[in-house]
Amino acid sequence: MMRFDELLRNLDKSTMVGVEIGPFYSPVAPKAHGWKTTVIDFQDGEALRAAARNHKVEAIRKRADQIEDVDIVWSGEPLDTLALSRKPGGYDFFIASHVIEHTPDLVSFLQQVSRLLRPGGIVSLAVPDMRKCFDVLKPATGIREVLTAYREKRTRHTPETLFEARACSANRNGVGSWLAGSKAPLSFTENFDHVWGCYQADIANLDGPYVDAHAWFFTPASFELLVLELRQMGLISLAITSLEESHGSEFIVQLKVAPVAKMSSADFDAKRLELSQRQIAELAQELFGSGNPPMPARTIYIEVPVHIEVPVHIEVPVHPPILSTKAVALLLASRVKRKALSLVGMA
Repeated sequence: MMRFDELLRNLDKSTMVGVEIGPFYSPVAPKAHGWKTTVIDFQDGEALRAAARNHKVEAIRKRADQIEDVDIVWSGEPLDTLALSRKPGGYDFFIASHVIEHTPDLVSFLQQVSRLLRPGGIVSLAVPDMRKCFDVLKPATGIREVLTAYREKRTRHTPETLFEARACSANRNGVGSWLAGSKAPLSFTENFDHVWGCYQADIANLDGPYVDAHAWFFTPASFELLVLELRQMGLISLAITSLEESHGSEFIVQLKVAPVAKMSSADFDAKRLELSQRQIAELAQELFGSGNPPMPARTIYIEVPVHIEVPVHIEVPVHPPILSTKAVALLLASRVKRKALSLVGMA
């Protein structure tokens, strides 16, 4: 199934109204095709078209005229407040293609999306697959940093997020995304010393202009795991209804606003364990392939110098007494017996 077909699955332009955020030159549900879509972006339509006409990528320059007028210019305000001010009754769907990984506070973003939707509303996301893009050497997003960003209510990326985005960015033969199974050589994109200098500059300029980056990195299983954990904690009311892995550098996921019903501890732990193991297997499969044998175990010997001080009046080496196996057994038995008797007050 084509990516647009997958993103639009279960959506009906004749009966549903929705929101699409950040479509730029490639809208999924364009108003020009009859979709009742409210477009949200960080610039108005004319500014986006001007940027596209001057873009370094020819394919984007050619599609500049496909950029639609923007209904809401977003400057970081809560999405639900902005969208509901335009349509207080709410929306039936929300579409975001390669947006969620940029959000400084992932939990708040998903909560806002839920609130702008009617009950049963559908969220369609195209999410970069970290195995097949420049995020491949970064650690998969886990619950710790997601909760930290939520607690801090981040509205911009931290210097550490920007450092990781630059320092761990990789490519294959100079290309930032690739098809599944590519074996082209990997290399880092940025010079580490330069990245370190950027980090120090970011710290010195915390109130400077907003700098964008990928903050979250997912495989299909790691995304499913995060949604599972956030639902179990009652932090989001979105449940995954489908997840389609692409041969390219993304996967398509649909979620639905659904009441949160906590799983039993046993069921939750079993599912969580399965997904935790699967996300590791997904990365290993892409990086090393199933046909490659595991790296052989290595035994490392470290010589540790030991200094024994011998009293000056002893002129020969002192060796510990050598006991027979029987003698050692009797000694241990005697000590165990004394310990047992002391515990009951009989020694």
